[in-house]
Amino acid sequence: MQIITLVKEHPLKFIISIGVSIGLVYYSFKDLEWQPFWEAVLSINYWILAAGGIVLISSNVIRAARWRILLSPQKEIKRKYLFEATLMGYMGNNVLPFKLGEVLRAVVVSKRHELKVSGVGASIVVERGLDMFSFLILAGTYGVMVPTFESAKLLSALGLAALLFVVIMGFFVNRHHDRFARRINRWSTQMTEKGHPRRAEHLESIFKGLETIWRMPKPLHVIAQTALLWIFYLAVTILGLAAFNFDLSMLQLWEVSLILLIFTTLSLSIPAAPGYVGTYHGAVLAALMLFNIDNDQARAFAIVLHLMNYLLYTPLGAWYLMKAGLSLDLASTKAE
Repeated sequence: MQIITLVKEHPLKFIISIGVSIGLVYYSFKDLEWQPFWEAVLSINYWILAAGGIVLISSNVIRAARWRILLSPQKEIKRKYLFEATLMGYMGNNVLPFKLGEVLRAVVVSKRHELKVSGVGASIVVERGLDMFSFLILAGTYGVMVPTFESAKLLSALGLAALLFVVIMGFFVNRHHDRFARRINRWSTQMTEKGHPRRAEHLESIFKGLETIWRMPKPLHVIAQTALLWIFYLAVTILGLAAFNFDLSMLQLWEVSLILLIFTTLSLSIPAAPGYVGTYHGAVLAALMLFNIDNDQARAFAIVLHLMNYLLYTPLGAWYLMKAGLSLDLASTKAE
């Protein structure tokens, strides 16, 4: 199987990711008291939690609509197909090593719509860049408005620096776009003449995909959709906390939700086993510890929210993958 081959090719990376997950799971649950843990689980308002699950899945409609705009310079694709590919990607991240879900959805879209994988991959790079950029702004804004802890000042500085950097780069690249395009075209021609037409096609496809950074179609739509995505993610977090009845005031609920969203988003960048096992749980416990929430209740919250994510995305993504007549080996094929 090609996934096994990929693991054999990158054993150290695989061992580190598994080790990080095992270490964080042990650290997070080594002192677990079962009675208060189960009391917290049994006291959950599952109607509120179900509402959070609906909001979570619905957020991918917005993500698909934004991705459709980013892909539009390459090809117009219906939003429903990108919604399906997005869920396949999340499913892939839950079951495949090395976060291959991102590769999986790029390959799915390229195969179904006759696009270069490199071009689709470039659009995903832009998409994730937007997420990280907007995250830094969110964290920075929180640090300015609610300086709960000293490191919030650093996050604020990072957000403002990211904003300034992207604006400057956008103006610079847009100003010299024709020169960049001519250089890409020259390199592409040279590759073709040397007998590498496929490499030339991939180079042009990557440039076209990344071009949306500075020549973004419908920029106001993209900005609005990105902001709406974070509102949805914040709503999921708020509903999750409300379902556990942590006796938080409305102001505390907002503050805890923001910190929790920041911590869990940061945890996604840490190497881990498939499904972000351990890193997600550690981030939740670290965030809730700041607000003196009982450790066993916090552990119950981490497990239940992680399971909700896993049990929603994995079967749905698998269903769409089978419906499309595709398999998980697509990701490993691309990765090679």
